[in-house]
Amino acid sequence: MRTYLPIAGALALALIALPASAAGAAPSGGLDETLLDKELQELYSVADHSITAEVRLGDETWAEAIGPRKVNGSGGGVDEDDRVRIASLTKSMVSAVLLQLQSEGEVDLDDTIGDHLPGLLPYENEPTIRQVMQHTGGLRDYFVYLYPSLLENDMSDVYEGYRNDYAPEELVAMSTADPLLFEPGTGYSYSNTGYMALGVLVEHLTGDELHEVLDERVFEPADLDDTYLPKDGSSGIRGANPVPYMTTGEADHPYFDTTRLSNDQLWAAGAVVSTMEDVNDFYDALLDGTLLTGAELAEMTDFHDAGEDGLYGLGLAGLPLRCTDGPAETFVGHTGGGLGHMTYSFHSLDGDKQATFTWNIDDRHGAADPEALTWALVSLLAAGLCGIDLGAMPADAEERAEAMTAAVSFAEPTLLG
Repeated sequence: MRTYLPIAGALALALIALPASAAGAAPSGGLDETLLDKELQELYSVADHSITAEVRLGDETWAEAIGPRKVNGSGGGVDEDDRVRIASLTKSMVSAVLLQLQSEGEVDLDDTIGDHLPGLLPYENEPTIRQVMQHTGGLRDYFVYLYPSLLENDMSDVYEGYRNDYAPEELVAMSTADPLLFEPGTGYSYSNTGYMALGVLVEHLTGDELHEVLDERVFEPADLDDTYLPKDGSSGIRGANPVPYMTTGEADHPYFDTTRLSNDQLWAAGAVVSTMEDVNDFYDALLDGTLLTGAELAEMTDFHDAGEDGLYGLGLAGLPLRCTDGPAETFVGHTGGGLGHMTYSFHSLDGDKQATFTWNIDDRHGAADPEALTWALVSLLAAGLCGIDLGAMPADAEERAEAMTAAVSFAEPTLLG
């Protein structure tokens, strides 16, 4: 049964433990472009999504794109430099800013948001900023309130409201009228509401608008020339892009174009627009000391058990991946789903291995075979980060179940990851 509650990552990864036959294979000395090309084609064939991807291994880079920009085949083919909404990868950027501000003495992550903005989170037992960043604060998610019909697999609320603009305080208030899901620090529940509140906090601490803060503190230092946070009250995507779609489940109208989605609905939780190259550059800058000190990065990567979502730190997910017969290596990054564009981005802590790819259809109504899609996604990730070929998905149902359990465990697509 597919789950559409926006409480987990877009395709939130837990643990990839590669099958013994694959894990025993030694990765090649360089990028295996033939393998990457094969897995990219397989993902495209299974999902019928248009995909842009960039993988790096040391000084080597493989960048490819496949498919048309529009589902009807018009608009030309996608390009490696196309821009997409990277959705919750935005959270890594906002978190980096908060760690910088803590080092500058502007905030303590063990404060509450209410210490700086009384009443924004109207709870007597308010979570700390750190807990909000970790999704352990018990906050509900505003998307459940914004689009309640999606809980019934019904697109009507999206059709009616996707163009509506909101102040972030409105979206926070929408989901904080109800009690916390649990006492802060006693559980985990992915919450976009928390990052809306954190965006308001960043603006309060700096005196600048969030897009200006990200320009100054993240995009410019990391040389992200094709990345931006849209301004308030805007919609759409600047520059060439694969058109973002949601599947609808309607035979006469199977895809819904979400290009004109109000950027206010994503903002600090997921509105940044970027390219695969810039995303890899961002995480490289996060890991190599350009954006954070070693102490700040250590704090960001202090992971806790997030259940089905695997490991989570401060706006950063951890992905334990066993590429060889040795112990698992934890890759860091995030997944994101922005009502159309869906992105994976994971990186070795030394920045030597990087894999980022996006596809353009939020398939919440099962247009693709979910098992085959899962296998294809995991296979591309394994090829990019490990240089390993997982092979074809087993045909036998029992063998397939065992292989899928061994290969990957991750949550279903959600509204916004």
